[in-house]
Amino acid sequence: MSKASRLGAGASFGQTQPISARRAAINQVAAAPTEGAPPPVELPVDVISLNPDNPRSDLGDLTDLGHSLRDHGQKTAISIMGRFAYLEGNPGREADLEAGTKYVVIDGNSRLAAAREAGVTQIKVMLDDNLGSNPDEILESALVANIHRQELNHLDEAKALEQLLRIHGTQEALATRLHRSQGWVSQRLALLTLTPALKEKLQSGEESAATLRLIGKKKAEEQEAHLQHLKATRASKSRPAKQQAPAARTADRLPSTEPHALTALIIAQLDVPARRKLTELLVDYKIEESKRMRAEKSATTADTE
Repeated sequence: MSKASRLGAGASFGQTQPISARRAAINQVAAAPTEGAPPPVELPVDVISLNPDNPRSDLGDLTDLGHSLRDHGQKTAISIMGRFAYLEGNPGREADLEAGTKYVVIDGNSRLAAAREAGVTQIKVMLDDNLGSNPDEILESALVANIHRQELNHLDEAKALEQLLRIHGTQEALATRLHRSQGWVSQRLALLTLTPALKEKLQSGEESAATLRLIGKKKAEEQEAHLQHLKATRASKSRPAKQQAPAARTADRLPSTEPHALTALIIAQLDVPARRKLTELLVDYKIEESKRMRAEKSATTADTE
């Protein structure tokens, strides 16, 4: 007899035999849905406890999500375990669950909280007591789905990856589990070694995650200096393009582009030493231009021989 049957899940869910919610969640984000999956069922929101190990450190403002659930309906069911099955895998967590609840959400914490906040009384669920038989498996079920949906902020994502790394042992094994590259994992874990000041800049949006992932691999005392050096280098590379704009408008500021008219203006505006210097520069330019034209002519002749 299955664990779900022993817990009396059949009475709540009819005679359907739900597929593993863990497998369904992973297949869903991988665009490979499992055939034969039964439709989700609905339960009252107050019989499901929020997950005490939710990957998100802060649920944030749930107003828009709640309004969407209320006005447009729920598109994806949340994944839950029976309370008893959850406590079998997480002994000693009884006090962390909400009193009077019969289930625990594993994937869908924000949707459950938003539904409650918006006054939605029922929520679609997929029940699977096999989401994990120990804390690591239960945690993985929640983390993997959140990472694939990219619903975590950058630091929460890095913390989730760190927890998964403890389960899988190596970055390579974790990357394989997530269908990512080892570099993808390494870059995101680098955010955890940022100084508190740089983490604050990341959270506030002052600095981008892409930039700070390059900084996190440096020693803490070198990170700020390396960040400023990186920003200065990027600014210097982009500066020439910005300086080209005034040069491009030089012709627009000239009173004329006709050579004889410009000669008359130069004679009228410049004193003798300045005109002499300008003449020297023009002669040098003519010499260099003649050299260039002869070189081009020689190259053309050689190509045709």
